[in-house]
Amino acid sequence: MTKVLLVLPSTSYRNGAFVLAASHLNLDITIVTNADTPSILPPNRVYRVKDWKIDDATFKELDKLRLDAVVAVDEASVVLATELSQRLGLPTNPIDAVEATLNKELLRSRLSKHEIPQPRYIEIQGHQHPEEIAKTLADAHIRYPIVVKPTSETQSRGVSRANSYSELLQAIEIASSVTHKDNLLIEEYIDGSEHALEGVLVDSELVTLAIFDKPEPLVGPYFEESIYITPSNLPDKVITEAKRVVQRSCRSLGLWTGPIHAEFRVTSEGQLFLIEIAARSIGGSCSKALAFEPRITLEEILVSQATLGDSHKTLQATQKRSYSGVLMLPTPKSGILLSVGNLKAAEATRFVTSIEITATVGSVVKAPPFSERYMGFVFAVSPGYSTTLAALRRARDIIEIEIDDLEL
Repeated sequence: MTKVLLVLPSTSYRNGAFVLAASHLNLDITIVTNADTPSILPPNRVYRVKDWKIDDATFKELDKLRLDAVVAVDEASVVLATELSQRLGLPTNPIDAVEATLNKELLRSRLSKHEIPQPRYIEIQGHQHPEEIAKTLADAHIRYPIVVKPTSETQSRGVSRANSYSELLQAIEIASSVTHKDNLLIEEYIDGSEHALEGVLVDSELVTLAIFDKPEPLVGPYFEESIYITPSNLPDKVITEAKRVVQRSCRSLGLWTGPIHAEFRVTSEGQLFLIEIAARSIGGSCSKALAFEPRITLEEILVSQATLGDSHKTLQATQKRSYSGVLMLPTPKSGILLSVGNLKAAEATRFVTSIEITATVGSVVKAPPFSERYMGFVFAVSPGYSTTLAALRRARDIIEIEIDDLEL
């Protein structure tokens, strides 16, 4: 029986989806997790770790299992999964390639050496004198508007746009407040539509599974995700260029196998800029917006390729012939979540297929640019792009989110 080790972060929305995928494929499942909560598997099949470190005793037990593959569920677990694969002698990406995707400055540096189209950028230290930063920007020919980012945060946390020197100071303060690292990234703001590519590398070749549009402009000052819709409305020429750029980026980083999630912007002139690329699949619960023929999920594709070497399943997967979308519910302000109301009315919206509330009533929620978790997700499917988009917007208008005014 084929054996798989799933590395499950306690914060992931998708642990259950990966376990279910492995079960559907009749795999022998073992889990490594940093979660303290009980697992659905017997205790002897679950190894709990702290700080994503595997001690020698645990590694020896895992080695005895003669595993066929190690699969990371989300970005938080991708480094450990890669390290374990290397130590166990299993196929995996180089660790330095994976680590480069987790550090925005390192990623920009690696890609620039291969002339990948991306925003111009500089790295700064949060404690640098503002006038020195302004001079460095000028020397790099980077003009306002600009975007300031922590180098290692996800979900656009700490990311903000600055249109002037005074806003730059505020953006640096925001970015510095969410990270323990002193270095920050400043890059030129690319004015254009934003999109995401979901794919899998099979023996170094990119297989594109889906391209999402983000139909609501992400212009700042913060960049909270809102709506994804697939298939994309981009012209075929731009889609072909996006695939080419992502393929080149993977090769320049040294990535050759497993999931790829890339985000890019397209200007009004049709010029494409890579914003980010990661050795993981799409985050949150957004994978539920993807459905493939013949009746397989994204998680089944990824687990099948990793464990069974089933590139056929990956290559034959095609999106269902409909427009599918997901709305990430906005967090209007920071405070204590009191209620999420009108869900039944929102679920009754035509073409809305399901609503998933992931924030817990009574918990602290944070608005952009300090968001750490999604409030929830709304899914819709229809025969048309515009009707799927309208359904998601209508559901958002119906749902009522009540948050108290606690100062955080």
